[in-house]
Amino acid sequence: MEDLRLAVQYAPIIHFDVNETIPLRRVGYTVFRAAGRSDSFPKREVAPGAGGLVIEYAFFWDYDIQHMYDLEHIWVYAAADGAVTRAEGSFHEKYLTLWEPGMPFSMPPEGTRVHAFCQPGKHAFLPDGQLFRLIPGWQACCREQAGGPVEVGNPFHGAYCPTPEDDARSTGYIRRALTFTPNLAFDGGHIVPGELLVPWVTLKAWIPGRIAQLCGELVNG
Repeated sequence: MEDLRLAVQYAPIIHFDVNETIPLRRVGYTVFRAAGRSDSFPKREVAPGAGGLVIEYAFFWDYDIQHMYDLEHIWVYAAADGAVTRAEGSFHEKYLTLWEPGMPFSMPPEGTRVHAFCQPGKHAFLPDGQLFRLIPGWQACCREQAGGPVEVGNPFHGAYCPTPEDDARSTGYIRRALTFTPNLAFDGGHIVPGELLVPWVTLKAWIPGRIAQLCGELVNG
């Protein structure tokens, strides 16, 4: 219960493009009180400061605008006194700073809650939504380039093996139901809802079955 309390206390404020069509499904949390390797983002080691901790949030969406399955992350660092010291966000298998003291182009935390702007359709995180203009095709990926197969990435390779039919149905569904035109006008921000928060181990066990369920719904729908 202590880890859940911390996950709720430090839950970030996420800003979405007002035209976003893909709802956040669940968020897995892990609290690091000592250095350790992330299980949901295996390429990185997470190291809190002395006496502090890091809360890792793994954000799961059923779809990215170009494939089924999407997992992105935010890491919130807290000092021994509970104050937020910095935050990082994942950006397509990399991670970048979302906020640190003195950073001029990011919103300061509201108490224990950092702000993050979510890439339209693709769901990577940056400290300022207008920075997504740096990405070539930031609009096209949500429109004429939308649609794609079932891509079950790390740490789930092999947990679900999609068929060519799954991939075709996923592509068709995204193009038919989720395509939109982003405009980088972002909402005022939403605290990650407590009802979406689950321990990462719970989310990890749930995701492969969720992918199978989605593929089944596309067959029957």
